[in-house]
Amino acid sequence: MKDGNVLVRYNHPAVNLVLDSIAVQHWTEIESNHQRALATDEALITPLGSNVFDDFGKKALFGRCFMFMDAQEPRVTQVVRGNI
Repeated sequence: MKDGNVLVRYNHPAVNLVLDSIAVQHWTEIESNHQRALATDEALITPLGSNVFDDFGKKALFGRCFMFMDAQEPRVTQVVRGNI
């Protein structure tokens, strides 16, 4: 996205949107912890290649964390259907 936001897609019908303003707010934490967001036997594919963690990749890893943190205790609050 040209506005600095990052849309993280999954192989399931789900996405996370990482707002640039939130990432900037937490950038120090993201920079120091982005490697901890990697899951074993998985690859994060960015326009730069697999597991390339420039600022874009770090934002994508940050967004990915929310998907898996939420999966610890799933509670459906809203279902939205649409074409992605």
